[in-house]
Amino acid sequence: MRLSFPAAVMPAKSFAVKVPSRPVDSILAGARRAETSMRRSPLYAILVVAFVDLISFGLIIPLQAVYAKRLGASGLTLGMLIGVYALMQLAFNPILGRWSDRVGRRRVLLISVAGSIASHVLLGVADLAISLPLLFAARMLDGITGANIATAQAYIADVTSAEKRAKGMGMFGAAFGLGFVLGPALGAALAFVGRAISGERYGTAWPAFGAAVISFAALVLVWRYLPESRPTAAATKRSFRILNLAQLRSTLRHARIRELFAISFGSIFAVVLLEATFVYLCIRRFGVTEMGTGLVFAYIGLMMIIVQGGLVGRLARRFGEANLVTVGPFISAVGFSLLSGVPIVAGQSLAWALLLVGCIPVALGQGLTTPNLSALISRQASYARQGETLGIAQSVISLARAVAPLLAGALYDIGPSWPYWTGAAIFIMVGLFAIVVRPRQQSAIAD
Repeated sequence: MRLSFPAAVMPAKSFAVKVPSRPVDSILAGARRAETSMRRSPLYAILVVAFVDLISFGLIIPLQAVYAKRLGASGLTLGMLIGVYALMQLAFNPILGRWSDRVGRRRVLLISVAGSIASHVLLGVADLAISLPLLFAARMLDGITGANIATAQAYIADVTSAEKRAKGMGMFGAAFGLGFVLGPALGAALAFVGRAISGERYGTAWPAFGAAVISFAALVLVWRYLPESRPTAAATKRSFRILNLAQLRSTLRHARIRELFAISFGSIFAVVLLEATFVYLCIRRFGVTEMGTGLVFAYIGLMMIIVQGGLVGRLARRFGEANLVTVGPFISAVGFSLLSGVPIVAGQSLAWALLLVGCIPVALGQGLTTPNLSALISRQASYARQGETLGIAQSVISLARAVAPLLAGALYDIGPSWPYWTGAAIFIMVGLFAIVVRPRQQSAIAD
């Protein structure tokens, strides 16, 4: 079902604004046009919200190690700090998703973004107070309230037709990726300015408070521009329970959804083998700094933005989501195979070439797989349980992100190429499994 919303009531002349010659008037006219567009397009509004929210998310993630080091955390403690965030998302993604089915997407997004503001402020306070317990509390709170990706995806499912679902999910992935690319750069800039103005003792808290300000901007966007995507009549009338095992079992008994969860888990598990070891690989092979590896990550992110923002919708219309999900893992496997050669080839130039070229199929493969999987899962879910089902899917992803780093580290200790050989093998198995289940997924779409 595609929901439409009434356009904002605007004077007729506002739809034919001539570009003024004066720069200030031109800027104001552009702002008015953007505001009109956001009010008329719920999809555009949720994409802008996701972009702004993910800037604050990307701003914080690279600085976890900096905060932990300042507070005297060991390597094991840092691992626990990262793991507790993933565990909170694992537990609360389906809860927030199911809650959004009952009370509406907009309310859940307002509460979750407000929680992110509180968690970022608490993170800055933890750094200023040199308190490791407060640091853990901040990351736990961010994991709980930041588990809103499924709610945003459910919103997109509400406001797009089934045929345009993959395009909407791809645009969401592009907004997600762009925010994550810009976030770390902004975090580095705030840390630099903070140290210059406040000194080392207080300067590192600037990125945390900056993330809070950006999250506040996302809150204003949700409050002002994001209409509710579910009518009141569509809300679930049953009493809400935090943990509904019967509904969880019902979802997991759905064979086609279970197959898509398996593909999601396998593909994300393989990608995390790269994410967990990539910085070490670049430092060991090329001697680059964290900033250098950040630029390579930005390079990967930009390619994924291009794929998810511009290609997914067209390819899905032509070939179908289920077919693209069978192709994406094999493309990623090619990229991992190329990356496995980076630590073992002789010349630096050849190693750089393998690194930069190998990242292209990884980004392309994931750019094809992830949004189409989300579209297929939303198609399989009933309208009344879109948020809950997509929340469980995000919990499956969080589980992969919590478990895979342990294997990645062990494999890297054996040899720096092992995580990439293993990831390539996992992608091939995921692709073969996707081929096996494709007829059932296709028949479900036809039904």
